[in-house]
Amino acid sequence: MRKIIANLTKHSIKILSYLLVATGVMLIGSARAQDQEQGRSFDRFSDRLFFGGSFGLAVGSRVTQVDVAPMMGIWIFPEWSLGLGGRYSYRRERFSINGFTTEPIETHVWGVSGFTQVIPITDFHRTFGIDLHGGIILHGEFESLYLDRNFFDQSSSYGKGWVNMYLVGGGWHQPIGDRAAINFLVLWDLTDNRYSPYNSNPILRFTITF
Repeated sequence: MRKIIANLTKHSIKILSYLLVATGVMLIGSARAQDQEQGRSFDRFSDRLFFGGSFGLAVGSRVTQVDVAPMMGIWIFPEWSLGLGGRYSYRRERFSINGFTTEPIETHVWGVSGFTQVIPITDFHRTFGIDLHGGIILHGEFESLYLDRNFFDQSSSYGKGWVNMYLVGGGWHQPIGDRAAINFLVLWDLTDNRYSPYNSNPILRFTITF
């Protein structure tokens, strides 16, 4: 029964991802037309480039974790971008085995990623005339992480190696200036990888770009 539910969940997530992409493709045309009417354009090549990333810190009695994830990309259109990212994570954790707590052990995770983002609605106020600035962002990503698989799944007989994941989802895009923006994302790991270093699926992500 659990296996059936898991398979249904995976299919539901895939269908949701296809619907999100289709919605982005349909809406991006109208968004581009509105931007062109208002004279939104890239005057220089450097205007198309953006940088940013995220930083995370969690300190506790059982788990301590530090995450650094820089990113850079290019706007192909004002609503569609492609980019590359990197990731480094340090994790220190105590495990509970048969009622006993182990001494803390630590691990390091290194990774690279390629992603694409679509902003079908750049500003609700401009598009719908309501008092809400900001828009919807859709995100798709391939992430490859080099990690100790036995650390994240003690039943595994494998050691260090590459783990690949496909992430898809969306969230809220909040501009905070001419170039800078804050993105709040909810991403699903379509592979539901047993060696994933993320504590949950979906994954919550907060990024800043400029």
